[in-house]
Amino acid sequence: MSVDASRKDVFFAAGIAAIGVELLTHPLDTLITRLQSPSYATTYQRPNGGINPALYRGLYQGFGPTLITSIPASVAFFTIYETMKSTLEPDQGPQSTKARQLATYAVSSAVADLVACAITNPAEVLKQNAQVVHHARSKKSHSPLLTTVRHFSRHPTKLWAGYAILAASHLPGTSLTFLLYEYLKTSWFEVAQHSSDPGAHVVGSFYSGALASVVVSMLFVPVDVVKTRIRLAVGTPTYARLPLKADIRAIPASVRAQRVSSANAVAVARGILSKEGIHGLFRGGTLTCVAAGVGGGLFLGCYDGLRVYFGGHV
Repeated sequence: MSVDASRKDVFFAAGIAAIGVELLTHPLDTLITRLQSPSYATTYQRPNGGINPALYRGLYQGFGPTLITSIPASVAFFTIYETMKSTLEPDQGPQSTKARQLATYAVSSAVADLVACAITNPAEVLKQNAQVVHHARSKKSHSPLLTTVRHFSRHPTKLWAGYAILAASHLPGTSLTFLLYEYLKTSWFEVAQHSSDPGAHVVGSFYSGALASVVVSMLFVPVDVVKTRIRLAVGTPTYARLPLKADIRAIPASVRAQRVSSANAVAVARGILSKEGIHGLFRGGTLTCVAAGVGGGLFLGCYDGLRVYFGGHV
């Protein structure tokens, strides 16, 4: 198979898989964002501890930016990943070791993820702020997404808020996920790398991707909570006027108690611990693991199966 044909396989497979999985998992992602939001107790929870029906409304808010960037991000990720993997992966033979193969998967996915994060971060900021857009501001606009876009059009640099923690959390997370995914796919589910059976790749990659995604997401729930708080903070008028590296101590205590500063991840984590305890850092953890398992399994299963299918038909 030529290099151009191989790139076409990756392009079509990654793009279609991204669209399908985003359609299925976006509602879960919206629920997770709202559960991890600092306004959860006041907006989505009733005084008696019950759930406000607003939690389940507008589950596709913020879907537009995510869909627009998920396709190029997915294509860029897998193009870089597959290219680096084929270049760095040792030949199958006496000199080949499992450790070298796993290291190749980890390095390739880390480099690919740096590029993908740069593409998706602005969309993630828009999406998460649209998912929990404040009612006081949303009344002035036809839609939460339009309100959010107007806000960030005045503060475009804030669209990359949280990129450092996104990259910092994704690099080890993505590397570990793909290390486990490739190991499980070839060792547990015995899917040969060069197998031409799309069905075997779909099944093996689905279960391998789901298991790997669940394990890794459990480890990174606190990081995900902090990342969500940082992104939501820059969507509020209070913090939109502050520089990205604003000192949290300069913000009035009365405001700081209600809003989360975008100053730095450590300050945000400390604020969550002091106000909500350890439980606050794991808010939405169960749903996060479920979404990661479903999304990771479907995405990698669809991608791998489609890649093999297009490889024989494109």
